[in-house]
Order: sequence, then C-alpha cells, then structure tokens
Amino acid sequence: MPGKCALLNLILVIFRTFSLLALCLVPVSASPGAKLYVAPMEWNLDQFVSDEIRRQGLPVELVGTEDQADFVMTSLYQKLGSHLIAPGNYIQVRITDAEDGNTVWANEVNDFAVFFGRLRRHGPRKAAEAIVKKLRHRLRGFVKAIAPLGRRPVT
Repeated sequence: MPGKCALLNLILVIFRTFSLLALCLVPVSASPGAKLYVAPMEWNLDQFVSDEIRRQGLPVELVGTEDQADFVMTSLYQKLGSHLIAPGNYIQVRITDAEDGNTVWANEVNDFAVFFGRLRRHGPRKAAEAIVKKLRHRLRGFVKAIAPLGRRPVT
C-alpha cells in the first residue's frame, strides 16, 4: 500500500526531528579557524557541503584528513517514499569533537514532500545549502550569546 508507506515515512521523519531537537540545543564551541573535516557521505554530499562552506564563508578551515581536524562532520542518509509517490531524502548531519567524540552540533535536512513532490527542487546541492545555512545560523546564535560576556565574536 503506497499511501501507508508514505505515512509511515512521514511519521519516522517527525520522530527523528523531535529526537534531534535536544541535540540542536547543544552549544556550538567553534572558534575562528577551527579545523573541520567533512567525512565522505552518501550522494557525494561531502563535496557539496565543502563547496557550500567555502561559498557561504563559514569561519572554519576545511582539512583533508580526520587527524588534522578539531571537528568531524558525518551524516546518515535515508531515501524516503518512492519515485512517484512522496519522493524525498532524509539526511541527519552531526559534527563531533575529534578528540573525545562528543556531539557539538546536529541537525537534519529533508526534501520530503507529500504534495507536489516532483515539482520541488531536489538534489545534493540543495541539501548542502540547507545544512550549511542551518550551521551558519547556529554559529551566529552562538556569537550573539557570547558577545555580552566580553568575548570576541566569531563572524
């Protein structure tokens, strides 16, 4: 039953979104010039995310290996729906501290559409834009939170 499958996928996305809410509230502790390694991801998303980080000018230095990094970005990818009925992708992104493995930022992106799914723009570039935009907003929120404490803002 295609309708039932789409509904179950939608419920799964909603559940994952609420489970990530707690992780999204973890304070981001990136200083200017922090070294970030973007691990290989499905859909070649790592290349798109790296390009988008450069394009949007995030205050991080991208490095080529995990050994050089202060933080590591990984992802979990899941295809939702079918090609014609409620198509979409669900991507959970997590940035962890390279030394101790603690999560410093996590969020999710999906392009799941119940109605008019084929009319929406899909693809890894669109997902990368959304991921980096959420990270950029989170870094700006962190800057606003520490600025009153007299610390130098991360811009």
